[in-house]
Amino acid sequence: MTLRGVPHVLHGEVVRSVDVLAVYFSVDGMAIARPSDARLSPTIVKAQNGKLG
Repeated sequence: MTLRGVPHVLHGEVVRSVDVLAVYFSVDGMAIARPSDARLSPTIVKAQNGKLG
């Protein structure tokens, strides 16, 4: 993704649990004027997956 001529890498992950589909993505909101490569936190993804049941 490019914003104001600056490249940004977006990372995403999709998880399905029975009839629920969860989409996780990461964005560095402070990186308006500099390149960014924000990563998904495995701890947060694991915690959110636990809420899916």
